[in-house]
Amino acid sequence: MRQSASGTHAHAPAPADTPATLSTAEFAALNHVKPNTVRQRLCDTASFYGIRPVKLASRRLLWPAIMVMVTVDGPTVFQVEGGHHA
Repeated sequence: MRQSASGTHAHAPAPADTPATLSTAEFAALNHVKPNTVRQRLCDTASFYGIRPVKLASRRLLWPAIMVMVTVDGPTVFQVEGGHHA
């Protein structure tokens, strides 16, 4: 794992085969945070705990259906089945 720009969080790589299908708002809801929290972390560290979105030509971001759980030991990623959360 590599260190973030701030040196405080290790990044967990996202599964490469996870398609990016969620908007920033949907990804934020899946991870129980506000969309601006996701955007701010993306601006600060170029990822959301190791998860990077696909940037479309329209400047829209598409995120994979992945939940991130951050603990004292570092972030853990969980792939969500079906691509959208309930």
